[in-house]
Amino acid sequence: MSSKDITVVVQGPVQTFSDREQEPGITQKCLNSIRQFLPGAKIILSTWHNQDLTDLDYDQLVLCDDPGTNIRAYNLDGTPQTFNNNRQIVSTLSGLHHVTTPYAMKLRSDNYLISDAFIHLQQAFPNRCNEDQFFKERVVVVNTFTRRYAKGLPVAFHMSDFFYFGRTEDVIACWDMPLVDDFIATKKEPYNIGFPDYSIDCTQMLFIRAMQKFDPAFTLNGLLDYQIDKQILSDRCFANNFVIADPQQVGVGLCRKFAVKARVSRTKGKVAHWQFKEWQQLYKKYCDPNFDLKYSMVAQCKLFLQRCLYVFPARLENKRRLQQRQKKALLNK
Repeated sequence: MSSKDITVVVQGPVQTFSDREQEPGITQKCLNSIRQFLPGAKIILSTWHNQDLTDLDYDQLVLCDDPGTNIRAYNLDGTPQTFNNNRQIVSTLSGLHHVTTPYAMKLRSDNYLISDAFIHLQQAFPNRCNEDQFFKERVVVVNTFTRRYAKGLPVAFHMSDFFYFGRTEDVIACWDMPLVDDFIATKKEPYNIGFPDYSIDCTQMLFIRAMQKFDPAFTLNGLLDYQIDKQILSDRCFANNFVIADPQQVGVGLCRKFAVKARVSRTKGKVAHWQFKEWQQLYKKYCDPNFDLKYSMVAQCKLFLQRCLYVFPARLENKRRLQQRQKKALLNK
């Protein structure tokens, strides 16, 4: 694969936009890293009107109309929980629609490349199984926020929205969806869908909306909805359509907000995510029984012990919080 076969869609704000703070100079760092590691690749910057584009190196500019925030749930005190889901859909999909090369990358404007390892990863696992094969080829994603556990419990369909690399039509399929309607409270669900369970995570919602084009079985009633059929569907879809690895293995650098001291980049946060070796276990199970998986028992035991220390204890706290949510809801009626 040549870099000339790749278009990188850099999506998001260039400076602090609305209520989202942006690290100074990070978009320039992002664009320069693409020139360094993908010489000859086309860069499409998909951002908002009235952004300062001075000294930014890109090939094509896509300016988007701001759809504003969306409401996905309400707090127990009645205040809305607002998110930038529609902004991400608009800036990503608007840029992807201008791609003419065989391969495309979706990259946040506050992240950057540290290598081109994603090219090798995308081609390194050729075998597929017949069930739940939705894409022409695999799409590479990072494991940051690709959670295996949340609140100490296993979760399904929790795919990161940071980085996507693969065939252009496959990457588009991951983002081709209608905008998110505001949640409307009902007597049955006064605060969020699935109450008293937590609202599904933004990444779960985006992933489910994308995959429902292929199979309407992609549904969740809450963050912790983890029925056996959904677990199997989630695992097989991950194995058959994606490659999941940590940012360093993929070749992606994270902005300060998500790096070094941030919880998601500390051991406590990392061990709740899908690990590359665990994804390889799925690949071996569903796609290639003869795959030579080099994953020692020592490494597996270390990960399990780390989860015993940092992940699983949250289950008891989560049970207590769910009970409190239900009690508060009754008091507020």
